Amino acid sequence: MKGPLRRHRRATSVTTSTAVVMVAVAITTTVAMAGCMVAPPPAGGPSSGPTATASREPLEPTPATSGPCHRLSAGEVRFDTGEAQRVVFALGHQRETTEATLTSCLRLQDGYAEEWVQPARIGSGGFGPVDTTEVDTLQTPTGSYTMTEGFGRENPGTELEYHELSPDSHWGGRPGPHFNQYFEGDGQWPDEGLWELMEEGLYEQAVVVNFNRPPDTEAIPGLSFAIFLHAGMAESWGCVSTDTDTVVRVLHNAVPGDRFVLGAEGDVFTGGSATTEGPADDPAESGTGVRNQ
Repeated sequence: MKGPLRRHRRATSVTTSTAVVMVAVAITTTVAMAGCMVAPPPAGGPSSGPTATASREPLEPTPATSGPCHRLSAGEVRFDTGEAQRVVFALGHQRETTEATLTSCLRLQDGYAEEWVQPARIGSGGFGPVDTTEVDTLQTPTGSYTMTEGFGRENPGTELEYHELSPDSHWGGRPGPHFNQYFEGDGQWPDEGLWELMEEGLYEQAVVVNFNRPPDTEAIPGLSFAIFLHAGMAESWGCVSTDTDTVVRVLHNAVPGDRFVLGAEGDVFTGGSATTEGPADDPAESGTGVRNQ
């Protein structure tokens, strides 16, 4: 008790002039500290601390100046893409490849903008002939195909018709009313058990490529069936395989009638063939087509 009281008495004995000086210094110091803490950032405006970053409005998409989206805008795609709001390309450097690049193109008033680019895998037989790829050739068909359906474990939010899979979910491979269609019930080879393939990680999410099926064409047994964009990033029996996030991105953005364009670059775009054999739609070319996995 004595110590503090003594310090208090000494403090009260300070002269008036000294006290005025001390108060003035204290005020000056406080103002200086406050000024540093609330100083506006160099560009003006409020500060949100040392980690604050300048905000900006997202850039408006503009027509691509190179790549698949630019060539689509320039009319250099051999296949009809109609009035598709989005076109997703799966392109390989040559027909024999098993690797491809996915490019999503968004339609604008003055052309198509590139949205994103991702790697992918295709059928272990490479790309097949245009629209006539046959069963069990392990090829991915070449051409332009609409997207109208998707399926998987849970609807991620899509405007496409969507099937949440169950143990009874199948994709028809037998000639008949279920051929190249989703159905629920007992499946028999070569119907695909979608639930089992989902549990293996391939069909966690998938988008149907409307090759050899309505609304693009009638379904013809003997031509390939069950062609999807799906997860797994692995060679397939004819599907296009990428990572799950990319499939979900396609599902989120797609509306019925959007398109896939698949094939080797020289067969998809005007101005050259992918190999020395001639364009993939050459009637003289042999080649057969697909079944997915």
